[in-house]
Amino acid sequence: MDPNCLGPLENIQVLDFTLMLAGPFTTMMLGDYGAEIIKIEPPGTGDPTRKIGPFSVQDPEHQAGGFFLSISRNKKSLTVDLKQPKGVRIIKELTKNADVVVENFRPGVMERLGLGFGALSEINPKIVYTSISGFGHTGPYRDRPSFDIIAQAMGGVMAMTGPKGGPPCKVGPGIGDIWAAAIGAYATMVALYETQKTGQGQHVDCAMYDTMLYMIERAIMMYSMAGIVSGRHGNAHPLYAPYDCYQTKDQKYVVIAGHWEKQWKNLCQAMGRSDLLEDTRLETMGGRADHADYLRSAISEWTMSMRRNDVVDLLIQWDVPVAPVNAVDDIFTCPQVADRDMLVETEHPMAGLLKLVGIPAKLSRTPGRIMSSAPLLGEHTTDILTRLLGYVDEQIQALKREHVI
Repeated sequence: MDPNCLGPLENIQVLDFTLMLAGPFTTMMLGDYGAEIIKIEPPGTGDPTRKIGPFSVQDPEHQAGGFFLSISRNKKSLTVDLKQPKGVRIIKELTKNADVVVENFRPGVMERLGLGFGALSEINPKIVYTSISGFGHTGPYRDRPSFDIIAQAMGGVMAMTGPKGGPPCKVGPGIGDIWAAAIGAYATMVALYETQKTGQGQHVDCAMYDTMLYMIERAIMMYSMAGIVSGRHGNAHPLYAPYDCYQTKDQKYVVIAGHWEKQWKNLCQAMGRSDLLEDTRLETMGGRADHADYLRSAISEWTMSMRRNDVVDLLIQWDVPVAPVNAVDDIFTCPQVADRDMLVETEHPMAGLLKLVGIPAKLSRTPGRIMSSAPLLGEHTTDILTRLLGYVDEQIQALKREHVI
């Protein structure tokens, strides 16, 4: 690894007009691999997530909330009032040498500001302009507002999540936002690669609703092929068993996936239940799926006789896929997490010492890095205007007096 290399994207400059979760997560992913992320924020207030907790005791005025800190590393904050012509002019000047624009306003907002794809691509034909929204920039739902729970509901995820016979449940983390962010970052890099070949940029239109459909591919296939409407199965799988969550003697939980033939045989031997191997109903994966409730009862009786860690240790010895159901505090003490650098310490002037989630994809030669914690509001305004646009102090002070920056 070259210690002087900032990352594989170190020459990519991104103008970041995002807020809340989906858009900022996209730009965080690009920043983690070295892209220069210039986060555009309104003067005085900034991204509204700055005010969403929790807050450090070192931050009594609540200026650096945990929501913002968790997804704003490796970014630079530039304050610009986009409602003033001089503010729009600054953005257009920055666009001349930028590579990417990312925004997640409702469709039409950036166009009304004079900063839509059409306007900025005239200034820089190579610009890759990524828009992340609830329903995309086309279609009858394009103007609807959306949040994670909206995307999960309409995208079929909630109908498939929750206990059998119970009400729909959303997935705990904001997958409606984060999966859209991941697809948005991926598509941005695809577009950048194409730009290198053709010299032409393009608009990347990424919808939360669309990405949820992308996620439930199995349910789409099952309905298309067999008319099966996927429902809720709790932690079980509709196509094979045993594959479920089981309580243990110490009131904790493990998950066990023993559905393939070798794993099924090993699980039965580990449990001391060779009789299950002789049961003709359970000879095939399909048969085991048909009798999932019976298997769940048998396996639960066994797990309830042992402590969680003992179940995990024994099944690992038998090469059966098993895992404890970790709470977040368990993750902080997991040796695998430590070895993979998935909790990284950073220092923030308001929040103090923080542990942020690390970068999951490890590149052997040019890995991603967390080089800086979340920026203070407007922290890099003077530097960006001076370094990138050549503004002198007199110009910057005048813009501050006019509340443009």
